[in-house]
Amino acid sequence: MRKVLVTEPIHEEGIKLLKEEVKIVMGESVSPQLLTKQANDCSGILIRSAKISGEMMRNLPKLKVIAKHGIGVDNIDVKTASELGILVVNAPESNINAVAEHTLGMILLLSKNFVELNKKVRSGQFDMRNKIVNMELKGKTVGLIGFGKIARLLAKKLRALDVNLIVYDPYVNPIEAEKMGSELTKNIDEVLMCADFVSVHVPLNESTRGLMGKEQFNKMKKDAYFINAARGAIVKEKDLFEALKERRIKGAAIDVFEQEPPDNNNPLFQLENILLSPHNAALTDEALVAMATQSAQGILDYFNNKRPKYVVNPQVLEA
Repeated sequence: MRKVLVTEPIHEEGIKLLKEEVKIVMGESVSPQLLTKQANDCSGILIRSAKISGEMMRNLPKLKVIAKHGIGVDNIDVKTASELGILVVNAPESNINAVAEHTLGMILLLSKNFVELNKKVRSGQFDMRNKIVNMELKGKTVGLIGFGKIARLLAKKLRALDVNLIVYDPYVNPIEAEKMGSELTKNIDEVLMCADFVSVHVPLNESTRGLMGKEQFNKMKKDAYFINAARGAIVKEKDLFEALKERRIKGAAIDVFEQEPPDNNNPLFQLENILLSPHNAALTDEALVAMATQSAQGILDYFNNKRPKYVVNPQVLEA
């Protein structure tokens, strides 16, 4: 019976699915040394946040498939996997609604000052009702950097709030964006300069690492908000801190950090004009089941000589 290393805990539904056909090896640590040791006799690996390097793959001659519990595969050396003939699968539709809802929630929390108002009421400052002025989203402009599955679903939800939607994504056709009620801009600067809310929805790769920094924040409106529920390294955190501290932008909400978990002394924690969550936008009950079962099914399909539904490096199948 084939063995599959599950590096971190996943929903029991995913475990049940795997147990029907393979022997599961539960990960004890995400350290590269221990992962390599545990995966030594495994044909498959299912990961969450664990990193699978090219060096690790080269030391695992039996490895045939790696599954990502979720969408982003920035913690897998896909290039080396392809060179070695190792298939990479993921679950790109499993958590898109969860992340889209979380991002929408952040936009609403920022516009309505819910967190601050809750604090004031609890501390007896009811009179602040006349001093903290909220914002209506109707007629405001939301700019989306990246227009993949999550951004498109977020756009659909935002349209019900009568916002104006502008999008920057060099891989999207203008007609396609228009059909979805969004205006495609020619460059990222148009989004930064025009939007009341700028939300990032791009994968993390070499072209997007550090995409948002001082130059970009300086181009945003002074009363604009920035939202990131994609990947932490897309944003230069120090530059975001400075932009918020100096009030060059009004506020921000982020679910992801450059370093995770973030250091307890992270400067962002000092600020009042930023809303934080612990990289859990995708962690709803429903999404956890979908991520576990879809990633597990990808492994099983490959073992059973079926083409998995979600393949990251299809050239491996075509070789």
